[in-house]
Amino acid sequence: MAINDTRFKRIPWIFFDLDDTIWNFSANSALALRRLYEISPILRKLFKSIDEFIDIYHEHNAKMWLLYSRGEVTTAQLKIERWRRTLATRQFEVLTAVCEELDRNYLDILARCEAKFENIDTLLQSLSRHALLAVLSNGFLTTQYNKLRYSGLDRYITRMIVSEEIGINKPDKRLFDYAIAETGATHPYIYIGDNGETDILGALKAGWHAIWVNPSGSRLPMTKEQMEENGIDPQLLLAEVNEIKDVESVIFKFLDF
Repeated sequence: MAINDTRFKRIPWIFFDLDDTIWNFSANSALALRRLYEISPILRKLFKSIDEFIDIYHEHNAKMWLLYSRGEVTTAQLKIERWRRTLATRQFEVLTAVCEELDRNYLDILARCEAKFENIDTLLQSLSRHALLAVLSNGFLTTQYNKLRYSGLDRYITRMIVSEEIGINKPDKRLFDYAIAETGATHPYIYIGDNGETDILGALKAGWHAIWVNPSGSRLPMTKEQMEENGIDPQLLLAEVNEIKDVESVIFKFLDF
């Protein structure tokens, strides 16, 4: 549906998740982990191959991020424990300093990796002619800013809000409320993300419209009926698209650009 009410003719805000939405985290993380393995004697000693190391790291990293999204671990704990648990699989007595060095090197390499989604610059440039663009991201403050800076995507982004800044993670409604207060955004609030739980259900629960970038064809954690039973309006989900470049037509139609 198009927004034709004159109240909405002021410049709107459009909020994006960062990783795997507008910044190609999956590709860049794979590059960064491979480079980290190549420069880290301890990783080459403990793991017989790059692929073995990456598989084990992903397993423990995913578990730690799940705990982080639930507020059950701190940023510092996540950064240390994902490496401690990875190395511990090889019966290695892990020193905190070793984990800190691995994490620091990985994040530095990661932010500088250059893999991009197809036509992402074209999309953001087009949208920025009509709206103010913001990033609302779970993650580490310095790393997230560096990703935007080194990729050049920062030229399109007016405001960046990272969970570490305020100690609240998506899908907590308070983070979405904070984004509104910080930017002065007015209805309709639009959020675009790739994670069905933290991004999409988080936005819907906060009363925002959402566009789901879902190349893998995943299912939302709630059915339409379950959403309605929990007081969530499923019609706030504007669309589900295969690629980030496909959101332009949805937004242009919805906001009547």
